[in-house]
Amino acid sequence: MGGACVPDTLNQRWAATLVGALARGGVRHAVVAPGSRSTPLALAFADRPDVKTWSIHDERSAGFFALGLSQADDAPVAVVCTSGTAGAHFLPAAMEAHAAGAPLVLLTADRPWALRGFGAPQTTEQAGLFGRFAVDAAELPDPVDRPEALAHLAAVTARTLARGLDARAPVHLNVPFDEPLAPASAERGPVIDPPATRFVPSRRVVELSLVRDAVAKAQRGVIVVGPRARADGFGAAVHRLGARLHFPVLAEAASNARYGFDGAVAMVDALLRAPAFADAMRPDVVLRFGGGLTPKGPQAWLDGSGARTFAFAEDERFVDPLHRAEAFLVGDLVDACDRLETSSTPAGWRQRWLDAEARARRSLALWREGGCLTEPSVAHTVVASLPPGASLVVSSSMPIRDVDAFAPAAAPIRVFSNRGVNGIDGVTSTALGIAAATNTPTALLVGDVALLHDLSAWVTAKRHGVPLTVVVLNNDGGGIFHFLPVADRTPHFEALFGTPHGVELSAVAALGGATLHRPTDVAGLKRAVAAGLEGGLHLVEVRTRRDENVTVHRDLLATLAREVA
Repeated sequence: MGGACVPDTLNQRWAATLVGALARGGVRHAVVAPGSRSTPLALAFADRPDVKTWSIHDERSAGFFALGLSQADDAPVAVVCTSGTAGAHFLPAAMEAHAAGAPLVLLTADRPWALRGFGAPQTTEQAGLFGRFAVDAAELPDPVDRPEALAHLAAVTARTLARGLDARAPVHLNVPFDEPLAPASAERGPVIDPPATRFVPSRRVVELSLVRDAVAKAQRGVIVVGPRARADGFGAAVHRLGARLHFPVLAEAASNARYGFDGAVAMVDALLRAPAFADAMRPDVVLRFGGGLTPKGPQAWLDGSGARTFAFAEDERFVDPLHRAEAFLVGDLVDACDRLETSSTPAGWRQRWLDAEARARRSLALWREGGCLTEPSVAHTVVASLPPGASLVVSSSMPIRDVDAFAPAAAPIRVFSNRGVNGIDGVTSTALGIAAATNTPTALLVGDVALLHDLSAWVTAKRHGVPLTVVVLNNDGGGIFHFLPVADRTPHFEALFGTPHGVELSAVAALGGATLHRPTDVAGLKRAVAAGLEGGLHLVEVRTRRDENVTVHRDLLATLAREVA
């Protein structure tokens, strides 16, 4: 490969062969945490002009940064660490990637076989480190100086990567190296990649015979779309399907089938809080796409509807906790949407949903006119302030619930949220990876506890100059726990669940060299978001009160439900 370097040690030749196979398989980003034992891999990635190499201090942050890159590019991303405990810090990101369908390549350097098992420093059992969260794992041998061994290494690497791409899930390569780890000289010439076997991932076509008859006879069909990050035209395809079948499309905020689509029914949680509407609009057929639903109410309504339910999935990540699905249909979702033909559902059925949605949105607009900053109004304002083509990353816990419930409309934007395992760790690092991959204006809406979970991300942002606008809801603790029964059933609530931290978030802004904004009304928040999206790193802190937040939410949802009734 012109412009790369000839490896002058066995370790470097071995690493260059492995990395070459990954690059040929589509890896265009590598995230490297510093370490000694991983030196050959780090240099092999850095020597390739066709792979962008990111250096990140902390393995946990590196894993989530790689996850963001993979989600945004819909492509495999390599993440590299040294031996010992380092690889264990990739596990949270690997868990989320496995649930979300992101093909990470987890590369853990290791001590050679001769140093394992007898107390050599920085050794532990690394084979199988990620368990079922890696769909394939290869325990590579110590480097061997034979052409056939290098060819075999390239083939094993390509096969492992292909399995990850086919399953849309992480894979693990454990790569031992013995001394010397550093190259003998800085002066090296061009290297040529050896040939390697190619593995073409399968393209699955959905078998629709099980669902066609049910859809054709449906009188009250609905399409439900949970979180889904891929930018493959699915949003437009599912709305074409909804219009053709006269099914309403009930689209979550992170479904990427809500924003920019006129026919999306967004305010599902509020609509179903009106008992008469919920009873009258029970479906007879449900087509499910995407991940699990964020609010509990709509899921409970679907589970109790008695409808024939068909769940569509790109792979074997099935979402059906109470086993209501009559069939799981696996394959290309865009193709499936385009091949479902017709139904008996009258056009007025879909229109009733859209009319109820319009009433709820009008009520929400009247509520917003006060200009006060509450957590629902922050969610609405941030989403409404984003320009077409922007990216929005929404943290788990309350931010994703507020965006889903109170931000029904926006310009065409792309929404990301780590909703596979629903964790709040690594959220800022994921957002940085998304911002770096998309090169579009990117905002993150996050709570204060999640922000504090990922402070090393601010060092990453500063080192790499990644532009990001972070809007943090600071209510000094775990606001979501106030919505749970434990809130009023123990004197230990504040210490164990509320967990006030008292951290001055200006220190977080200083850590990353970010511009700090502290708006006090909706107009000020709009200005702060607009300023942030012009470039650079920004922290927009909105202070709210946990003791008032539950009442704000309940009153607003009750108001919206009354408008629908």
